[in-house]
Amino acid sequence: MTRLVFIGPPGAGKGTQAERLIRERGLLHISTGDLLRDAIKAQSALGVQAKAAVDSGGLVPDEVVIGLVEEGLEIAAGRAGYILDGFPRTVAQASALEAYLAEKNLPLDHVILFDIPLELLEARIKTRAERLREAEGSSRSDDNADVLRRRVGEFIRATVQLGPFYEQRRLLRRIDARQDVEAVAAAIASTIGA
Repeated sequence: MTRLVFIGPPGAGKGTQAERLIRERGLLHISTGDLLRDAIKAQSALGVQAKAAVDSGGLVPDEVVIGLVEEGLEIAAGRAGYILDGFPRTVAQASALEAYLAEKNLPLDHVILFDIPLELLEARIKTRAERLREAEGSSRSDDNADVLRRRVGEFIRATVQLGPFYEQRRLLRRIDARQDVEAVAAAIASTIGA
């Protein structure tokens, strides 16, 4: 079983690489954004709590996000493994995840940090927005420079301590996300093994 965490700013290529690993290795992609949307739609107990936070404009409490991730990890139990994307975002969440996985005796294998400079992220987001407009006649609301800068700032503030947290545990693997898709995929494959 392969147990991975992908950390990186929006536009770094996490989703593209996750799709490859899902297709090639049968891993489950556990995205906190998807978990939150699904729980809210299903009106589960955690979904009701998440909706209340979202509706009030606040952050979804850690205990709700952690509960949703734990539910996602239960689903992953019968799979070849999983990729956590968008979680953890804080040391508190990372500690909760570590405790949960230790209880299950299923520690993480690798935490992959997608390193990429801001100016390249802006170019990628612009290209992605143009492709979406051409293909669908629309664009994602997060595909513009101002929103990207805000999201990258949030990412940096929220996750700056995760690098040292996972380095201390010898789990952090830095990937140069400036490379093309194939080179990044090869670097990930080399990191996690065949």
